[in-house]
Amino acid sequence: MLLTIAIIVVVVLLAVALLPMKKREPEQLRQASPVAFLTPEPAQPVRQTTLRQQQLDEEATAVASEYQRRADAVWLEEVRGKASKLLSGEQR
Repeated sequence: MLLTIAIIVVVVLLAVALLPMKKREPEQLRQASPVAFLTPEPAQPVRQTTLRQQQLDEEATAVASEYQRRADAVWLEEVRGKASKLLSGEQR
């Protein structure tokens, strides 16, 4: 009986932990805790990105992704080679 209750409690706790938290809107947060929002927030600096800067950022991201993909492929090939050497050495 006690084991059954413990299992149910663990299952419920796991279910609650795995459920995604609902995002709250800033207005809901202010209503929930008005004291936390008494001090004014500093204004975020507006970052204007030019079209050219955006293109450069996208190209840099693409180059970095391609470099990472190639590096991963080389690493995987090396690991496979080392693994096959180790496995063939163990079979002898």
